[in-house]
Amino acid sequence: MLKSSVDLNRIWIVKLVSFFLILTLSSAWAFDYGKLKRDKETTRIFQTYEVLSDHTYYIYGRGNIPYAIIGIHNDYTLRKGLWKQIDISPQLLRGWVDQMDTIYGFQPYGSKILDNKGKQLGIWFSSKQWTTVVVEDNNGIAVFTPEPPGFRRGK
Repeated sequence: MLKSSVDLNRIWIVKLVSFFLILTLSSAWAFDYGKLKRDKETTRIFQTYEVLSDHTYYIYGRGNIPYAIIGIHNDYTLRKGLWKQIDISPQLLRGWVDQMDTIYGFQPYGSKILDNKGKQLGIWFSSKQWTTVVVEDNNGIAVFTPEPPGFRRGK
């Protein structure tokens, strides 16, 4: 039995609307991902205890020594999460930077936090060289915290 052309047109329209609905929803959930880029100048900034006045600083870790320190440029807003905002000073930075190599057992270094187009959003200092950076609408960003020392992904 052949379907009428009206039924076939309805099926075609439903498929087309469904396709565009899925496309719209998937693009609404799509994120732009940034990255870390290891950088000698950023390492120097931290190792000389320089505080950038146009950045807001955050730490992540337990105890008296952070696992990572980030500075987010004031044009951007860090998504709330595990990072703790701090009032940084060169003296405080010196105390942390001089002890951070004891956390993971190797020397920390600086990286630029970049968006998906290579624009700098902030700075990162840690022995961990990877994280996830999500660039959100309205100059919002999310920077995932590094894994805690001794974490072995379920091992």
